Amino acid sequence: MKDLYSDLKELQFALQKLLKNYNGLKKENEQLKKQNAEINEQLLEKQKLIEVSEERLATSNITALYDEDEKQLLQSKIDIYLKEIEKCLSLFNA
Repeated sequence: MKDLYSDLKELQFALQKLLKNYNGLKKENEQLKKQNAEINEQLLEKQKLIEVSEERLATSNITALYDEDEKQLLQSKIDIYLKEIEKCLSLFNA
């Protein structure tokens, strides 16, 4: 009977230890999930910054390729294309 009682005590002690470990791991898991979400959020922000920087770099590279006369010529061509597009859109809407 004493063996049974001591075995039950050991089992109860082991269960309490497991429960304590489980609760600790559960808290750690929640904390890690929060950290993961924060890191993912920061990663998205960094990716957006990279995209904006790449766009700015591409724009500055394009403007560096042309001298002032070429830039004005390019701008006038773009303006002409935009006017043509506006005409087409107005015809579609009419």
